[in-house]
Amino acid sequence: MQHSLNEFVERARGLHLRVAVASAHDEDVLRSVLAAREQGICSALLFGKAEKIREILAALQAGEAGFTIIEPEDGSDEACARAAVAAVVDGEANYLMKGILNTTIFLRAVVHSELMRGALLSHVMLFEFPAYHKLLFLTDGAMNPAPDFEKKRIILENAARLLSLIGYNTINAACISGSEVVSEKIPSTMDAKALAALDWSGYHMTVFGPVALDLAISPAACAHKRYSAAGAGDADLLLMPNYETGNCLGKSLVYFAQARSAGLVMGARCPIVLVSRADPADAKLTSLALGAIAVDGGKQA
Repeated sequence: MQHSLNEFVERARGLHLRVAVASAHDEDVLRSVLAAREQGICSALLFGKAEKIREILAALQAGEAGFTIIEPEDGSDEACARAAVAAVVDGEANYLMKGILNTTIFLRAVVHSELMRGALLSHVMLFEFPAYHKLLFLTDGAMNPAPDFEKKRIILENAARLLSLIGYNTINAACISGSEVVSEKIPSTMDAKALAALDWSGYHMTVFGPVALDLAISPAACAHKRYSAAGAGDADLLLMPNYETGNCLGKSLVYFAQARSAGLVMGARCPIVLVSRADPADAKLTSLALGAIAVDGGKQA
């Protein structure tokens, strides 16, 4: 169990991996890869507008050591995304990062490449905030709008694989809905019940639900409502019923609870660093560290 995002940054120091960044011509993106370079987490292939990248580095009084700056022929976001993906496919980089470009453009390049390993990509966010006693993972609030049972199973498995890769030996996963009462009128409760009935022992994961958010994270709520499923009140991972709920909860944690965050896409042959273009350099650095640890965990598996 991890309690701080800084623990991941500490663990990632000295891994010396390489990340391919699509559309790297952005100050926060470059601040994050500079910080990662300084801490020995990773060097970078920077795909984007070369002149602008160099201007930003100069303004930050930073050199190009450890970076390779590459401007695709037409300089478009599409070309940057394709080139960054190709660098990972060809073994020139260990993992991938979205820079200052539209998520759909970026992920289209991934989906139409040899990086795909499974049937579904999904997003996992990680939050650190004072009101909870440990780090909290959330999936999926960025990619899959209205997942059915089978997609939720894959989304949950993608997240479980990430937690396993970064060192979680036990995982408590809550399937979130509006209530713990199963009803055919609320499909998310039916999905949650079916997911909790599956065998997750291969990931050392306990899955419970359906539950409302309070029963997932509050022992007091569980005691008051007399809810006693294994893992309840102590969730590491929240599986959200749909995109809107996950997106709203994630942004609420950041903007209302001042949560620090990190984010990765799972389901491809490598972790993909993907946070909002509005997220600060800190979120990007912690995501780079998380991705590096996941890559290293995969090598050791």
